[in-house]
Amino acid sequence: MADNKSDFLVGLLVGGALGAAIALLYAPQSGAETRETLKQKGDELKDKAGETYDKVKEQTVSLAAQVKDSSTNLAASVKESAEQVASRVGETVEKVKSDVAGGLASVKSTGTAEANDLSQSARAEVDRLKQAVNSSSDMVSGESAA
Repeated sequence: MADNKSDFLVGLLVGGALGAAIALLYAPQSGAETRETLKQKGDELKDKAGETYDKVKEQTVSLAAQVKDSSTNLAASVKESAEQVASRVGETVEKVKSDVAGGLASVKSTGTAEANDLSQSARAEVDRLKQAVNSSSDMVSGESAA
């Protein structure tokens, strides 16, 4: 937007200078008067150009300061957001570690309990088979003695 204003001002100054020069050249004045008038108009144009330059320079410095402030604020905001995200990721990692450790302990406990139950069932079955074999053996021994 500042670029459009400065372009307009430059165009206005150049157009004004050309118009003044043409008006002076076609005015019914002597050469000395025309030269003096051109000198005055040139000085006025120089002063206006200096004022315009100063205004544009001031606006540029102000805009640069605003951009610097905005970029500093943006950088601080991005840094803060990154720190928050890192903190949340760290918390999530710790929670996942805790959940995995809890799940592993639960699986281990359940596996141990199931192994103990299976072991007891197997012993009971072995004892039952031993009794069945002993009973069959006793029956066979009793039949062969008779």
